[in-house]
Order: sequence, then C-alpha cells, then structure tokens
Amino acid sequence: MNLSQLYYFKKLAELQHYAKAAKELYITQPSLSNAISSLENELGVSLFQKTGRNIHLTKYGVEFLDYVTAGLEQIDKGVAMMKSYTGCGDGGKIDLGCIITVQTNYIPKLISNYKATISSDVQFTVREDASASLIGDLKRGLYDVVFCAHCETDPDIWYTPVLTQRLVVAMSSDCPLASKEFLVPEDLADQRLITYSDAIPIGKAVKKMLDDRGMSHAEYAYQDETILAGFAVNGVEVALMLDTFFLRSVENAEVRPLYNNADERKGFYHRIYLGYSTKNYHPYCVDHFIQYVTNEKQLPASDEGAIYID
Repeated sequence: MNLSQLYYFKKLAELQHYAKAAKELYITQPSLSNAISSLENELGVSLFQKTGRNIHLTKYGVEFLDYVTAGLEQIDKGVAMMKSYTGCGDGGKIDLGCIITVQTNYIPKLISNYKATISSDVQFTVREDASASLIGDLKRGLYDVVFCAHCETDPDIWYTPVLTQRLVVAMSSDCPLASKEFLVPEDLADQRLITYSDAIPIGKAVKKMLDDRGMSHAEYAYQDETILAGFAVNGVEVALMLDTFFLRSVENAEVRPLYNNADERKGFYHRIYLGYSTKNYHPYCVDHFIQYVTNEKQLPASDEGAIYID
C-alpha cells in the first residue's frame, strides 16, 4: 500500500466514476483500476460495488474512507506547515461548490479578480449543486468552501453573507399589475401567485415572508426562475422569484420590483453565503481566500434599504 493508492481511493470515492476520477487524477483509467484492485487485494475486502456504469462504496469502503480522509488531512496539514516554513505557501488548490445562479457571473469574476490581484498560482475546481447538497458535501470534506443559501444551523459550519439577490414579481404584459411602476405585497393578494417549492431554502424564506403578512394562498411548487417566469408569461399567474440570469432568459416577461410599502420602498433580498467548515483543516490558500471573499462581499450599501427574507 502506498500514498498514491490512498489518494486515488479518496478521489474515486468522491466521484464514484472511474473515468471522471482518472481524468482529475491525471492518470489512465486502467492505472486507476489496477491501483484500486491492488488496494482491495491487500486489504482483503471489496471497497466498491458496480451499479451500471457507475460505482458506489461498499460498507467496508464507507468505513475505510473515514480513516483515509482523516489520515490524508493530517499529511496535507504537515506538508503545508513544512512549506510555510520555507515560504512556499503561495500556491495550492481550492475545491469550491456553488449554486447555479452564481456560477455564471459572480464566481468567475470573483476567482478572476483573486487570481489577478492576490495569487495566480492558486488553482480552483468549481462544481454546482443545490444548497443542501453543498452543505452536506462540505461537512464530508469534499469542498473547501461553498456559496449557497443558509441551510440548517450547525456549530461546525460558518456562514458569511457575501451577496444578495433581489425578490421581484414577473408577469405577462396583459396582467393588470404590469401598469404599476412597483408592487407591494398587498398587490399580490388577489392574484394567482406561484413561487418556489417550500422544500428548498429560498422557498422556505419566501413562504415565511408571505405568511408573516397573512398571505397563504401562493402555490409553492417550482425549483427555478425559468419555469416560474415561463408560467407567468404564458398564463394568468404572477410569479414571485429572485432576479437572476434565469429570469432574464425568458422573453416578454414583465418584471416589477417588490417593496414593503409605497412609502419606505424597502426591497426584499435573499442572501447568498460563503460557507466553510470550522472543523475541517484548511491550508493557507483556503484561509486566505475566505478572508478575501469576506472583504469583497457585495451586500446592499445600507441595511436601511433592504429587508432580508432568509
């Protein structure tokens, strides 16, 4: 058994796909297969089970992964510490996860600016997933940092708000509300209102906002802005959603800002957070990136003009 086999095993356990793991490890698929077979033979147990074209960990693999992850973290920590003594801490690799609505604009711009102004030697891997899945994988050590909605409170997960997405109302041009410059919650009382599924964080936040205002008639059924805006443009519904690139991809949608009332005109905002584990080991590059993101957060200039619904 050697160190490479353990790294190979951990990567394959994360991706559960030989071809994808071999590509990220920069080795051939037969080399990876031989390394895993050799490891299994030495241990005397099967670590993976085939399921169609994919694989998954056996019960032995699940248990072994905990030991391997803990051991490799300690080795990486020691290597990073030794490099810091010799001034070799400028590079590194950061595994980053994010929700889809920030991966086309915010994340590329953030990473590009970081590389241009702080360190061009740091390498990033970026994967997209839903908020709950991102937090789950963050706890398992598959990510160094994630950008997502605030999920369950956990003492081991630190959330820092870094940007906001504004709540708006989309409708067709035939809707009577389209004649208004802006809307307030009372305008939605007599409308067929659709919004996000309340099984996801943003849906839960919207539901609480509406329930607090005595509005319980909304249909909580959808996952993203494209389907919401699509129904609003082609039907009689009005859709309460976030102003993201998904919304802007739907043609002929009439979009109006939503304020708390006509006098104060405070907008409703959903916050996106930088999340990281305080329990997992962070190499220097991850800690430095966390500090950079915290300093570069993009929140409204004044809390007096924002109502946060999360």
